[in-house]
Amino acid sequence: LPGQNNKQTNYICSRKCKSRENEAPSLENECKLGTGATVWPGSMVLLKYLEKITHEAADNPPSDVLEEMQQKQFHGILEGKTIADLGSGTGITTIASALLGAKYVVCTDGCDPVVDLARFNVRHAAEKLTKQAKDVTALTAKDVDKERNFNIRGCEILVRRYLWGDGTLLKEIPENRNCTDLEEHEREDQPELTMHFDIILCADCVVPKLYPIEPLVDALDELSGIDTIAYMSYEKRHYEHFDPAREFRRLAESRNFIVEVISEEQFHPMYYANDIELWKITRCRNHFTGLSEARGRTSKNDLKKLMWGCGHTTSSNHTNLLVGKK
Repeated sequence: LPGQNNKQTNYICSRKCKSRENEAPSLENECKLGTGATVWPGSMVLLKYLEKITHEAADNPPSDVLEEMQQKQFHGILEGKTIADLGSGTGITTIASALLGAKYVVCTDGCDPVVDLARFNVRHAAEKLTKQAKDVTALTAKDVDKERNFNIRGCEILVRRYLWGDGTLLKEIPENRNCTDLEEHEREDQPELTMHFDIILCADCVVPKLYPIEPLVDALDELSGIDTIAYMSYEKRHYEHFDPAREFRRLAESRNFIVEVISEEQFHPMYYANDIELWKITRCRNHFTGLSEARGRTSKNDLKKLMWGCGHTTSSNHTNLLVGKK
């Protein structure tokens, strides 16, 4: 990873995370971990993409104005950011985010044994990479049961259970992040200025055979503000009832999101697959413009419903917002 030597890079890319070693938590009941015990290819493609664009923007001087604008967009893409990692599994994308300069990451999963595993891996990484412990291999599940916050290279990490869209995650954003200059009544009157995450990461979680898609979109809706960017990896898998990617885009559009399929040319040259896509998801700014216009003529409760996509209608301007492969 940028700024790290080969030994530290190999910690992520070669050694990966402890998902099979006998000292990791709950391995005597590994079936309870389900898909969370595996570092899936979608996770590697996503984190290596983030590494590549960060590294290129930092190291290559722009040749023209357009390239300069693009590099400003990618430079320090995670640096200093507050990040929500959804469906983190082993926690590998959380660890990579810390190494890429994030300031605060909430590492989440909906399964308690998987949360324990992610917590174990994050603590292991913190102690290995910062040399806080003399013998990290001696860690056991008992050691990490009560731990909640960890630090990797100045990035604070919270590992916790989160059910998509359950309304509990925004409270984990530190009080010194986003909109702290607003009084409480101002935040209530301007819901689009409520604290939100800067970045949302989600690797290979659009799998309707295992998890319904709508709660994931609920989570994106709940956690995203006007400037939030979500990066997701999607592995194409057959599902007999509907096309998962198309259904995700339909639901995302209904919440005023724009879903852009990232060009494969931007992928890391050694970490890509023909059946894996990367998506960049942003909120349509017209959504918040409509809120501002509606504020003077709409009750507070109705405005909050509008904000969270619980009763608004989609205008004709939104019919062609989604950019992607058909």
